Amino acid sequence: MKKLFFLPALAIIGLLFFQGISKTASESESLSHEIAPDMPPHIKAIVEQKCYGCHNAKSKNEKGKEKLDWDEFEASKKSKQMATKGKIAEVLEAGDMPPAKFLENKPEGKLTETELASLIEWSAGKKKSTQE
Repeated sequence: MKKLFFLPALAIIGLLFFQGISKTASESESLSHEIAPDMPPHIKAIVEQKCYGCHNAKSKNEKGKEKLDWDEFEASKKSKQMATKGKIAEVLEAGDMPPAKFLENKPEGKLTETELASLIEWSAGKKKSTQE
């Protein structure tokens, strides 16, 4: 009689255990998508500090938001991210970002040479030289 009670109880415990594991895995997948898994932390820090203020969904800068919305970028498919990164590289290499007019009012928004090089390297898909 005890065996009959034990087997269903064990089955229920097993089901609850596996539900918890699969839920945790799906939660992990959604979190990794939200934080743009291919964006290195040092790039994300530069973007948050120097770019995000004008280029986000809630920005009052309509032109900046229209050209690049980091919130939309992070949620977009990999192929769209790659195309956007190419445009980012072009704009940075041309010296068009941040705009001179913006820097007149907020000189702290100027990218350092290191920040600019890092953003160009990331957006153009270039790898750091190992011969440095």
